[in-house]
Amino acid sequence: MTSASAPWKKDLQRRAQDAGFADVRIAPARLEPFVREAYTNWLASGMQGEMEYLAKTKEIRLNIEKLMPGAQSVVVFRAEYYPFETSSSTKLPSDTVRVAKYALGRDYHFVLRNRLEPIVAWLESVFPGHSWRITVDSAPLIERAYAVASGIGFWGKNTMVITPRCGSYYFLACIVTTAHLDPDPPLWGTCGTCTRCLDACPTGALVAPYLLDARRCISYLTIEKRTPLTEDERHMLGNWIFGCDICQDVCPYNRYPRRTQISDFGAVVIPAEHISPRHFLKPSSNRQFAREFAASPLLRPGRRRIKELALWFLEKFSSSRSSNGDS
Repeated sequence: MTSASAPWKKDLQRRAQDAGFADVRIAPARLEPFVREAYTNWLASGMQGEMEYLAKTKEIRLNIEKLMPGAQSVVVFRAEYYPFETSSSTKLPSDTVRVAKYALGRDYHFVLRNRLEPIVAWLESVFPGHSWRITVDSAPLIERAYAVASGIGFWGKNTMVITPRCGSYYFLACIVTTAHLDPDPPLWGTCGTCTRCLDACPTGALVAPYLLDARRCISYLTIEKRTPLTEDERHMLGNWIFGCDICQDVCPYNRYPRRTQISDFGAVVIPAEHISPRHFLKPSSNRQFAREFAASPLLRPGRRRIKELALWFLEKFSSSRSSNGDS
C-alpha cells in the first residue's frame, strides 16, 4: 500500500503536468453500488440505442476484475481540450454546420495514449511486478465513474463530469493497475437548482437530471447511430454535423473555459467549429477522406455518414434561401 504523500505521487503529478494533463488522481478499482445499479437500469431501459457493445460488455464494465484480474486501482487523468483563447460564440453563421469542439483537433485516443506510455513505463519501474493498462475510451471501463470516485470532478445533471473552476471541456484517460495505490478523496460539488442543460437540450435527450436518452442525443445521432437517420432525426440535428456541445456550452461552470495546453487539441484538423458543409465533400473517395481526416475523430462515423449529412445540410440551406426569396 502507498501513502498519499509519498514522493512518487508528487512525481506522478509532475510527469502528468509535463505531458499536458491538467490533473491526475487515483480511484479504487471497485465501482460504487449506485453506479452499478444506475448503469444496469439504463441499459434495461434501452436508452443506449444501437450502441449494442455497451450491453455486450456490461459484465466487464461492472466488474473490473474481468478486464484485469487482480485490479486494485485506477489512475485517472484529465486533459482539457477547449481549443480557443476565449469563450466561443454560440451564434451560428448562416449556411454553416457545427462540429463539437473536441473534434476540431487530432484524435484524443492516440494523442493521450502516446502521452501516457512514458508515464506507464515510469510507474512500472516504481512498482515492479504489477500489471498496467492504458485505456483512453478504448476499453469496457466506465471512465466517468472512476473520475468522480477519484475526485477529478462531480456528476453533472448533463451526465458530464464537472470540475469546479474548470468546467467539463476535458477528456478522461485511465491506467488500470494491480498495484494498490491509496485513493484520493472524492470532490464535493453540485449543480444546485440549475437546469440550464436540461432546458437547452433541443431534442429532450436529457430526460431527467443525470439521465441521458442517447437515442435523442445529437452526438449519438451524428456519431454512433449506424442505421440511416430518419427525416425526423435529421431535423433534430439543428446544424450539427458531428457531435454537440449545447449542454456544456450553457453550463455555468464552463463560463470561463481554460484553453488546452495540448497543441494537438487546437483547431488543427478542422479550422473552425462553424464551417461550410462543402468542406466535408472535398474528399472524393473513402481513401481521400481517410487521408484528410486521418488524425481526426471524424473517422468514427466515416465518410458515408458525414457525406450524407453534408449533402442534406446543403439541400436544407438551399431550400431555406429559396423560401426566403434569396437568390
